[in-house]
Amino acid sequence: MYHFIALVWTCEDERARETALQFSRKLCEPWYNPLSTEGLSVYCLPPTEPGLRSYGLPGATGVVLGKLFATDLENTRMGVDSGLTDRVVQEIVRTGGRYLIEHYWGGYVALFRDSVGNLQIIRDSSGKIPCYYTRVAGVTVLFSDLADLAPLELPEFAVNWQYVAAFIYSSQLQVRSCGFREVTELLAGERLEVSRDSVSVLPISLWDPRKVCRSRRIDSYEEAVTELRRVAQRCIDAWAGIHRRILLSLSGGFDSAVVLGSLLNSPDRGEITCVTHYSPDPREDERKYARLAAARAGVELLEEPMDSAEQRFDSHLFSAPQTPKPTVSWLLGSLQLAGINRLASRMGPCSLWTGQGGDHVFLQTTSCLSAADYVSIHGWRIGLLSAINDAARLSRQHYWSVFKSTWKSHRGGGKHLAQKDRLAFFVNPALLPDDLVRYISHPWDCDADDLPLAKQAQIGYLAEVLNRHRPVSPQECVSQHHPLLSQLLVELCLQIPTYLLLQGGHERALARAAFSDRVPLEITRRTDKGSILSYITQLVRRDANLIRELLLEGVLAGQGIIVRSELEPYIVEGTPFCEEHYPSLMACIAAEVWARTCSDRLVRV
Repeated sequence: MYHFIALVWTCEDERARETALQFSRKLCEPWYNPLSTEGLSVYCLPPTEPGLRSYGLPGATGVVLGKLFATDLENTRMGVDSGLTDRVVQEIVRTGGRYLIEHYWGGYVALFRDSVGNLQIIRDSSGKIPCYYTRVAGVTVLFSDLADLAPLELPEFAVNWQYVAAFIYSSQLQVRSCGFREVTELLAGERLEVSRDSVSVLPISLWDPRKVCRSRRIDSYEEAVTELRRVAQRCIDAWAGIHRRILLSLSGGFDSAVVLGSLLNSPDRGEITCVTHYSPDPREDERKYARLAAARAGVELLEEPMDSAEQRFDSHLFSAPQTPKPTVSWLLGSLQLAGINRLASRMGPCSLWTGQGGDHVFLQTTSCLSAADYVSIHGWRIGLLSAINDAARLSRQHYWSVFKSTWKSHRGGGKHLAQKDRLAFFVNPALLPDDLVRYISHPWDCDADDLPLAKQAQIGYLAEVLNRHRPVSPQECVSQHHPLLSQLLVELCLQIPTYLLLQGGHERALARAAFSDRVPLEITRRTDKGSILSYITQLVRRDANLIRELLLEGVLAGQGIIVRSELEPYIVEGTPFCEEHYPSLMACIAAEVWARTCSDRLVRV
């Protein structure tokens, strides 16, 4: 995690200048100041993750916070360790940041003055470092962690109940709006411009998956396999060079096994230890696969039970720091937090690596839309027969049913069929935004009608995961890292058509072929996917008293956001939950915990 606070103001605004000066005086040690110039001052805490640093741009033009690698894959040392040259900075300024996006990757937030004096803020495509902003007395305050703002003594924020209701409706929504009305998130790949008169996210993202798809298409299966192996390996090599001690979360699935297999081929890899969390339900116990991957790699595997006494919904939930948004991933991750912190303390400084993002990049789907993608690109050629056969096998539909669906999709055009409108469980529909589908849609969902349907769907999946990583410090003793979300790997998979990614009729089929020598055969051939549904059910039933108090007597119920009468049969009377209820149920719990941390800290509700 890289903690930063940036203060931006208009030099001619005396009130804003004085406010910024007051804020600066409050940011004393251990905060340090890598950049201070007229109208811009940046403060950072010492990074808690290896390799993160500040790259000062020559002439006090700006600063890049995080980690940069060069996009030249042939460079044996991709990391940028000596800073950015004057020529590079000139190009970054001249292109409004596009040069940075096109020639560098990693995990960063960049701040710099453009050629007309406006401040540009860029969040890289991986979303590794969070970036939020608010306005106070003419000063734009940018930050990565809400808790860091405490010394500034800002006015209280007001809860954005519309956002909270939308979150319960769609817990994976990734939009700029936050749980506080005064706070906005800069999404991955976006650019914020602060000028004399306005603060606005530019309508065209600097890094945009729609543009990536349009820029290049890899039509050869053999080339796609070769490039996937090469790019994935180089990305993992780059990160492995700075993470000297790695704790890898080995789920037993394909993606984390790919990360482990690739790490073994990294020339600069350090010490690797794996950990797997296993469910008490034998049907959900993935240890046999995790053991296979660890044994093949010759690394230690630590096995942690998911039903330990510390893994439950209890009062520890309310000790979480205040965050701009509630998240289900934090709620579930908090159950494993004590165990991970304990392992990290035993190992010493390390980073927690995961296979997160593999489903989205390699394409885990059972949709039959890949056949429609083939038609969209090649028309009604003989190769369509194979594409339809793959789609039928993947979706478990009859061949002719897929053919009809392909014909209909081709004739109809438009957006992909993954609808964002769904049944609203447990949330009061009257409190949802009026234009709900538009509200919960990521900006990348728009203006993509020229792209094949399944590729549109893949972009939608990526929008969710690229903005999901929101560290909750100081609770996390070890920083998380998701190497499969590296910009170069994401771009490559966007440029490979979906019918090649799924060739053979299996989810992630191309990746299975590309990494067949790095992953145990039993994992490569898996057709099922791990689940923790029974584990979550057990949690809810075991901690029913707390869940009942949280949801039926809590802040959300008092605000009328949760419909008590809909929840009571399941929580009070013991009616079994349906599988489709769980996302909304987990969102209700996460939102209630988040709302209570707000009210406990005297934030206006």
